Amino acid sequence: MNKIISLIVLAIILSACGKEQNGYEVTVKLANQTEGMAYLMKVENNALVAFDSAEFNNGYVFKGSVEKPMWAVFNIKGTNDRTDFFISNDIIKISANPDNPTKIDYEGTDVNDIYEAYLDSANSFSILNSKLYAEYQEANKSGDKEAEEAVRNELEKVYEMEQAFSNDFANKNMDNLAGLHVVRRKLIYNMTYDDLKAAIDKVPEANQDNNYYKYFSEHLAKLEKTKVGSMAPDFTMKDTEGNDVSLSDFKGKYTLIDFWAAWCGPCRRANPHVVEIYNEFNPKGFEVLGVSFDQDREKWLQAIEDDQLPWTQVSDLQGWKNAAGQIYGVNSIPHTVLIDPDGKIIMNKFTHEELKEKLEEIYK
Repeated sequence: MNKIISLIVLAIILSACGKEQNGYEVTVKLANQTEGMAYLMKVENNALVAFDSAEFNNGYVFKGSVEKPMWAVFNIKGTNDRTDFFISNDIIKISANPDNPTKIDYEGTDVNDIYEAYLDSANSFSILNSKLYAEYQEANKSGDKEAEEAVRNELEKVYEMEQAFSNDFANKNMDNLAGLHVVRRKLIYNMTYDDLKAAIDKVPEANQDNNYYKYFSEHLAKLEKTKVGSMAPDFTMKDTEGNDVSLSDFKGKYTLIDFWAAWCGPCRRANPHVVEIYNEFNPKGFEVLGVSFDQDREKWLQAIEDDQLPWTQVSDLQGWKNAAGQIYGVNSIPHTVLIDPDGKIIMNKFTHEELKEKLEEIYK
């Protein structure tokens, strides 16, 4: 009888242990926390949705389980303060660094240790960007165009340095979620088909059962249809007068598809360069088709007038859901595609300097 009881007790203990190992326990203690409800959030249909909640009690403790490891966000209700991390069925502790309350420490899983190291290093770029942006605003406010341009150039250099740093980190961490996350959040916007294909090929099979890999694969399929050497997919959209315009209308000419928007600062800064290139090469047969990611028709038309854009402009006024943008896998703007007279894509994602160099080669 005692043996039977012992076996039952042992079974209960093992069962309890098994349940603990199959779930997560996330403890969060950050600076200036006093009260209120907090949530753990995940990405679902391109939006953050809560999947767990907890009331303040000398910090927050969340208990539950996830089907597989994933990126998550801790958020206190009614605030914009968010801390992101990778959740798995483990014991995870998130806390303010005792020596620097603005720095977040993670304990419990290797992937969060790796991500913490990345964030610590990347923070230097954030600090520098904030400093330069303040200088840019001051120059803009005072009307000092020369200083404004100088700071803008510095911001671009910092951006390039940050991209190089993130790319190096990702290349070394494609076997964990931290590496995939950095590709998704920092790098994919400037990736061509070849860039993304090379990145995906580095992901080991053990790290492919996640939403990142699924998204990369789906996005790669879109980019494959519009990679250099492919025939440009046709599309039809309304111009500023409400007339249907198709990409195929431009067949027989070298044509730049310029994805942009009135609200896009980098797009607006690039427009004068594109106008200069258009004026130089249009007499030789070069054309531009502007595809706007705007939703506000009046702002779109005003930007065309303000920037004095002489080429054909089209839009379905659907913002990021722009039909042509979906076809071409556009997830950041400005985005440029150059098509030859036969409708074949010969350049994808390039600067105005690279465009001018290519056109000089074509029309020499």
